[in-house]
Amino acid sequence: MLNKFKHLFQPVTKEADSVDQFTEVTFNHQGLTYHLRRLKSANMDQLLAIQRDVYQGQTPWNRLVFLNEVNKRERHLYVGLFTPSDELIGFIGAWYSDLELHITNVAIVRHWQNLGLGKQLMLFMIDQAKQTNCSFVTLEAKVSNDAAKHLYHQLGFVDRKIKKNYYIADHEDAVSMELLLVD
Repeated sequence: MLNKFKHLFQPVTKEADSVDQFTEVTFNHQGLTYHLRRLKSANMDQLLAIQRDVYQGQTPWNRLVFLNEVNKRERHLYVGLFTPSDELIGFIGAWYSDLELHITNVAIVRHWQNLGLGKQLMLFMIDQAKQTNCSFVTLEAKVSNDAAKHLYHQLGFVDRKIKKNYYIADHEDAVSMELLLVD
């Protein structure tokens, strides 16, 4: 039986991608210096607080789901957006394969929204897709989230299909969107 699961406990021998090795990036935006850092288990309470703020008291992803995603290192990247005073005010997460980078979650605390920070997170993740030679970036958005869909369209994403009852909490439909990175 142990042999069946031995691969789970062995170190990964493949060469890691740059995304797998990501630690921190600093950028300036509207006169302030922000930091993008790989999220850790220690950030769980802050991540859940951001969700509650953004989703009016709800947490679409519970602690266990976040822990699972944040602790994955190979072909997953969850990055927090930190202010100059080191406050976590947003995050973006994605997994990627040889061809696709899929953005699973992105959020900015309401007080910090409409400042272009969500766009900065998206541009960062699109750049990560390019660095790993992905051909396209995908994501889903609530059909009612006009602000997010507007941003994604600005960045070049196109609507692909509607996924009926995609969101578990409210059974809202999602629009699947895609950004092609190659001609």
